[in-house]
Amino acid sequence: MIDRIRKKLASGHVKSNLFLIVTAAVLLETISAVQYYYSHSLLENELEKQAEMELTTKSILAVSARKNVENMLNSHIWDMKQNLVSPDSVFEATKWLLSSNSQLAGVGIAFAPDYYPQKGRLFEPYAYWSDGKIKTTQISDLGHDYTQSSIFKRVMETDSTYWSARYYDSLVTNKYLICYCLPLHDSRNKTVAVLYMDLDTELLSDTLNYNNIFPSSFELLLTREGELVAGPNEDRVSKAAVDHVVSLVNDSTVEKHDSGNGHCWVVEFRDPDDGEEGMLFISRLKGDHRWQVAVVCYDDEVFGEARKMRVRMLLLMMAALVLLGAVINRVARNDKRQQKTMMEKDRIDSELRIAKGIQMEMLPETYPPYPERKDIDIYGLLLPAREVGGDLFDFFIRDDKLHFCIGDVSGKGIPAAMVMSVTHSLFRSASAHENNPARIMQSVNETLCIGNKSNIFVTFFIGILDLPTGRLRYCNAGHDAPFVIHDGNCMMGSCEANLPIGLFDDFKYAMQETVLKAGTTIFLYTDGVTEAKNKQRKQFGLTKVQEVLEACSQVDPETLLKTMAEKVQAFVGDAEQSDDLTMLAFRYTPQQENDILNETLTLKNDVRQIGQLSSFIKSVAERLQIEPAIAKNVRLAVEEAVVNVIDYAYPAGSEGDISIVARANGKWLKYIISDSGIAFDPTEALRTDTTLSAEERPVGGLGILLVRELMDTINYERIDGRNILTLTKMLSK
Repeated sequence: MIDRIRKKLASGHVKSNLFLIVTAAVLLETISAVQYYYSHSLLENELEKQAEMELTTKSILAVSARKNVENMLNSHIWDMKQNLVSPDSVFEATKWLLSSNSQLAGVGIAFAPDYYPQKGRLFEPYAYWSDGKIKTTQISDLGHDYTQSSIFKRVMETDSTYWSARYYDSLVTNKYLICYCLPLHDSRNKTVAVLYMDLDTELLSDTLNYNNIFPSSFELLLTREGELVAGPNEDRVSKAAVDHVVSLVNDSTVEKHDSGNGHCWVVEFRDPDDGEEGMLFISRLKGDHRWQVAVVCYDDEVFGEARKMRVRMLLLMMAALVLLGAVINRVARNDKRQQKTMMEKDRIDSELRIAKGIQMEMLPETYPPYPERKDIDIYGLLLPAREVGGDLFDFFIRDDKLHFCIGDVSGKGIPAAMVMSVTHSLFRSASAHENNPARIMQSVNETLCIGNKSNIFVTFFIGILDLPTGRLRYCNAGHDAPFVIHDGNCMMGSCEANLPIGLFDDFKYAMQETVLKAGTTIFLYTDGVTEAKNKQRKQFGLTKVQEVLEACSQVDPETLLKTMAEKVQAFVGDAEQSDDLTMLAFRYTPQQENDILNETLTLKNDVRQIGQLSSFIKSVAERLQIEPAIAKNVRLAVEEAVVNVIDYAYPAGSEGDISIVARANGKWLKYIISDSGIAFDPTEALRTDTTLSAEERPVGGLGILLVRELMDTINYERIDGRNILTLTKMLSK
């Protein structure tokens, strides 16, 4: 194409050149429009997936809240029957039942008329919270004839449990409530009263609208019939917007289309206040669910960045066209031979810049990367050669585990840089929910082998260090073994060689592991260090590397790498650098924490003991004076995790103990849950495929998603035959 442009300019065909510029402009605009269309579609599909996951998660929260109330009332129905002997004991029974769950707004019993003649025709004792204390009242004395209530009639007539719709209690609590009711029988199994628990809908509203998909998104809880149960606060979302959502849910004439997976309905939404457009997603879970969840997402937040990118692309295209015209004009005014030389030089320089840019943009840039942590000090360094290679390193911390890698792509230039970029992305993707380095290596290898006709391979080393325990698991794929430095001693680590990745997709990689002692430094490198050559073609070599490491055994990783780079460059001298110089080092420095709280609770693997756990967690929260919202999240997370252990760690019919240790040092609160059951890593449930239906999806995954959402970190280890699950919540920054 460039040669054709140059020939036409030489012959004076200016009109043809203008035609080429216009054609290029049309093509670029077409490409930009198509790209925007597909980006918009991808964002829309991704939004639907996120909305489905959000609806599923919040539905689980809502059902969990409902189940807690149902289970609590059902489990105490016998105690309530025992207190029917006298009206005074009934008052005490309602107070006791209310005290066992602080989330309830009140507990009441509506008796059949004249059940206690001494109390008059109507008798409805009610216990409720007021200023942090439990008070009681006789509601019928306030002029309330509950026998006319549809709720009372329904339960008495059907002799069955019932969840009411939302209603406003103007007699006692002055709050919006929903209640769960069940019939109460006397010793002759006769229905004599309706026992009910009132649940404050504000608690459900806070749960639903915690950590939304987007800042302006909001969620509502409705009954199966479409009546509002809970929604966002009016200071955040107007009542008109909430009413509009409810009307859309109940309007059978509104067009609702399936999201594609059968999990939810999607409805176009326009805010009645400002006319802003968005999408309404309504839960469509299978099974007998009394409630449904709806979430609203606004288009500006979903597609705003794509629209900005579209504008930037247009500006870039205009700049590119101006640059193209300048280049054509320059080519027309210069000699053919000079232009050919300059274009060749520009091509080489551009290739080198692109390759170096690909390399450097993929690398961690901020040091120290984790200034708030005292248990790890890490530093990486890559000095690219002029003839660009494909070296890479990366690291990140997830759930108190340091994931790191280092690698060297065969070959140089743009191909090597592109493979390096792909390898880096694959490592990040595979490590997002995986803590086994061999499985991560297997996944990266299988993907790299697809369509690898050039047989480009990568020597690669992956390690995962559990920071609380010092347990290091690693997998090597043909890379140089790292050096281990401790107490002034430096030795090469033990590594199985394995094959490099990218060659055979069926090769099975082996995982190795060791435990690092405090103060241990790990030094990783590529062959650009050991094979660096001076003008006499002599290599730096492993011996010199070890000498430098032994001399710098007490320094921090940054000083170590910079010293190593200086020694290598001094050895090479004026010789041209032939390969990338890449190194990664970290020092493991676990700290002894001074606990202000260290309490232990031991339970049997019996879900009926969850009440003891709730009391234990509440006691810890009160002693640490934790904010109620944070305390509630911690309780939900720990209870969910312990129930998971009860359900899966011990085979059916077997007995076992579960230890729950609560530790705090003022900055964080940790719950360490351990059991001696079968090996069960609950964090692997994060790979649950949420696109499956509720019946097809394995049990447990979404519970762990809830735990991860509520806590700051979740860490699992199998140590000495015990499952160790650590949940951490930061109490201060």
